[in-house]
Amino acid sequence: MNLIDLTIRRPVFTSVLMLMLVVFGGWAYNKVGVDLYPDVDVPVVTVTAVYPGADPLTIESRVVEPLEEAINGVSGLEELRSTSSENVAVVVAQFALEVNGDQAAQDVRDKVASILAQLPEGVEAPVIQKLDLGAQPIISLVLSAPVETRELTNFAEDEVKARLQKIQGVGNIDIVGGSEREFHVDINPIALESFGLSVTDVASTLQAQNVELPGGRIITATTEFGLKTVGEVHSAQAIGQLIIASQDGRAVRISDVAKVLDTSEEKRSHASLNGTSAVTITVTKQSGANTVEVARNARSEVEEITRALPEGWTLDMPVDNSVFIERTIGDVQFDLVFGAILAILIILFFLRDWRATLVSALALPTSVIATVFFIYVMGFTFNTLTMLALTLSIGILIDDAIVVIENIHRHMEMGKSAWEAAQEGTKEIALAVLAITLSIVAVFVPVAMMKGIIGRFFFQFGLTVAFAVAMSLFVALTLTPMLSARVLKEAHHKPGRIGAFLERILEALDRGYEALARKSLSHPFVVLALALGAFVFSLGLFTKLPVEFTPAEDRGEFIVFAEYPPGTRLEDTIQIMEDVASTIRESPGVELTLATIGGGVQGQVNKGTIHVEILDSKSREFSQEEAIRYFRERISGFPGTYAIEPLANVSSGSGRQATLQYVLQGNDMESLDATADRVIDRMLEAGVYVDVDKSSRPGKPELSVAIDRVRAADLGVPVADIALAIRMLYAGDKATEIATDGERFEVKVRMDESLRHDPGQILGLKVRSRKTGQLVPLSNFVEVKDTLGPAQIERMNRQRQITIFANLDGIALGAAMQEVGTIVEEVSPDGVSGALSGTSKNLEETLGYMIEALILAIVLIYLILAAQFESWIHPLTIMVSLPLSLIGAFGALVIFGMPMSIFTMIGFIMLMGLVTKNAVLMVDYTNVLRAEGLDRFEALVKAGTVRLRPILMTTAAMIGGMMPVALAMSSGGEVRAPMAVAVIGGLVTSTFLTLIVIPVVYTFLDRLSEILRKSPSLT
Repeated sequence: MNLIDLTIRRPVFTSVLMLMLVVFGGWAYNKVGVDLYPDVDVPVVTVTAVYPGADPLTIESRVVEPLEEAINGVSGLEELRSTSSENVAVVVAQFALEVNGDQAAQDVRDKVASILAQLPEGVEAPVIQKLDLGAQPIISLVLSAPVETRELTNFAEDEVKARLQKIQGVGNIDIVGGSEREFHVDINPIALESFGLSVTDVASTLQAQNVELPGGRIITATTEFGLKTVGEVHSAQAIGQLIIASQDGRAVRISDVAKVLDTSEEKRSHASLNGTSAVTITVTKQSGANTVEVARNARSEVEEITRALPEGWTLDMPVDNSVFIERTIGDVQFDLVFGAILAILIILFFLRDWRATLVSALALPTSVIATVFFIYVMGFTFNTLTMLALTLSIGILIDDAIVVIENIHRHMEMGKSAWEAAQEGTKEIALAVLAITLSIVAVFVPVAMMKGIIGRFFFQFGLTVAFAVAMSLFVALTLTPMLSARVLKEAHHKPGRIGAFLERILEALDRGYEALARKSLSHPFVVLALALGAFVFSLGLFTKLPVEFTPAEDRGEFIVFAEYPPGTRLEDTIQIMEDVASTIRESPGVELTLATIGGGVQGQVNKGTIHVEILDSKSREFSQEEAIRYFRERISGFPGTYAIEPLANVSSGSGRQATLQYVLQGNDMESLDATADRVIDRMLEAGVYVDVDKSSRPGKPELSVAIDRVRAADLGVPVADIALAIRMLYAGDKATEIATDGERFEVKVRMDESLRHDPGQILGLKVRSRKTGQLVPLSNFVEVKDTLGPAQIERMNRQRQITIFANLDGIALGAAMQEVGTIVEEVSPDGVSGALSGTSKNLEETLGYMIEALILAIVLIYLILAAQFESWIHPLTIMVSLPLSLIGAFGALVIFGMPMSIFTMIGFIMLMGLVTKNAVLMVDYTNVLRAEGLDRFEALVKAGTVRLRPILMTTAAMIGGMMPVALAMSSGGEVRAPMAVAVIGGLVTSTFLTLIVIPVVYTFLDRLSEILRKSPSLT
């Protein structure tokens, strides 16, 4: 007893199988996480080292180069990038995707640990982290109140951050615009000199007289006592009373030579919401955490905190990325349900039998719910790609059931009972249905196995479609025949008016197609010439398609990147950026602006961003792209450099995510900079590039302290003492910590603020001679010069580089890549090379991976068809439908003005599996009829006529299932629509041309088969 007989004869057994799938799927539904995109593990490791007071050149030579040399030896390393900026070194190591990210991070830690002794004294311990694309910021909070920033920061740290960190799934929490409590010892150099003391004497006093050490234990006859030396101070007043030295019987205290302040750290960041200064708290989720659930729990916690806030305090949540995710996933789910309803109505139109329609339709919920369980077991999430997989599959999932039930229906019209028709009809079509399904699965497995980062993202998409389609086959060969045998009834009554009218239409189609098929088979060369001409024409259309990585998405959010000349003070940056934000808010449709400056390890106060939210797309008459173009013009008159970019869904950093990025490499920085300027000039002349910029900047103003080493040595002053004194007095050095109010705070020694702004004070500073013990003024052996130093130094694979950024306005990314590549070749001198980076590089790599997947899919389809038909020739007949589908796919994209992108390329691969269905049905039944004695001509005509309705029905059902996606009515639908449009266009032309062209091709290849029949291995 085979599977079909078993399921028909044992309905309870079959029902239990289906119910088990539904029960497990329903159980798993609420356990599956929700996110915008799949959680992808990328083996990228960052190393961040802080060297307080160091300029970029020093960072490069003393910190970056030793780190690069060490990391360069780690196995599997593909690319090594570094950035040297003021105080901070950042090295980014990118490994081959096959490398385990955690192991790569550990290998980097080991290598860095081995060279720590080579780093200069004063470098803080490097922080080594694995880049986690899944750990993305999900919400931003803004805390404001009519109090000092220090009090706001304390509340943000101690209350808001502490409570949010307890939520499961919350990762890092960053605070921008805050200023933590700190104790300052502001030195008065004149008073210091009057007592014959140096700044190092003050620092040494703080270190030596603020200690609390365990002294061990004392054991008496009856008790054991712990012993502790109490030597710590706990207030600014107590710090001031510490004794530095004793002169003429008088104690010289710190308060005699400095002001001791209980204050805040120097402000190096700023934040404001709609122009109101505040502290921002950005919450990042942990990798793999459910974004929507984490954000929901965070909102609940924020509501509780808000209720307990003092009067006048506010805690807002201007940025909540989970809202867009929930809206997007909800809209995609609606598309799925709406597509299913359309597919079912189309079936009802063709069958005009509610019983048959119901039996076919049951394949949809069963397959989809079972796939939910698969998603849960595989550890996938409900994200844009898995939901898109289900939505696009709706029409496919019902296809197998349609083909089976239509064949059963046809057998019943031949006078057979429902039981006999279910058995014989299902067995007759089973092999063809199996081949159709395996062809589709064969297409999506290569998609899931694609190389590169894009392959990681489409892994869940490919496997979800493959499993859902395989499940629909299982349902079609089990549940569908079982229900058909018991539910379908012979039509003993005349159809109603509507039914009769629809039947007349379908019969007219049958007659029309039969006549067309006979004429086509009578004029085969004309048919082939027309088909070939259409295909060549479609190739011409392909050349007109713009190429993008992904279509533009309208989220109603974008970022304004602002940068001002190196050396710009924080106060000036705040003033200009607030004016820019105010101008943006004045425009209609703007809901809020969130400005942030500085922050992070680098704390660059000449750079900032403005997060802008505009009305939802359904509530405004202009697109996000039009808004960006408008604001780009509005803020162009402000001083500084600006770029406006849509909010990135997946970001690997906080910098620009420009559409086009091009890297210039070489050893001569001046030559690189000049080449970059020439490239930018040519790009601006083209008029289609906006927000054009480069990563290099004019030198930052510096005061260079040149030391006469001979003179300094004669006076007994080491260079290290000079550098340490200058750094301590100007940058400020942490001398110690004090414990107060239950926490520990840093104590920094530096020169009084009123004197730090005068460069002339440097020459008057004094250091102690190690020969005489006397104080020696720096003017005896140093010279202060005004110079310009690089603001930032970038390197890639241990070579200096400059990155050119640009967004596009009026040109597609593919064309821009070619044009800029040509410009770089024309203007680059010897020693300067160029390469794509960022999105541009991803597009270039992805095109190659897509072609690999497409070729593999075609090969697998051919092998599956060869196995089914036991022939090497008939599969070639069927595969003629593949190029025929491209005619409609390219044409649809051109007609609707949609670009070629990674999503449309996935659509093309999807087409390869879908369009073989029609040809399989025709060729399979043609062979059956010929085996029954019909000649080739009549078998082809009859097979086409008999299979016309199921072909039209399944194609229409697939188109109906994809129509909601193609209409792009949902949030973020602009990204997904081109894929559905390409597939629908391909299905339309392929269905029409397959019905005409395939019989002709079958005739030619069957004749070839007859010629080769003497060689059985070839047939």
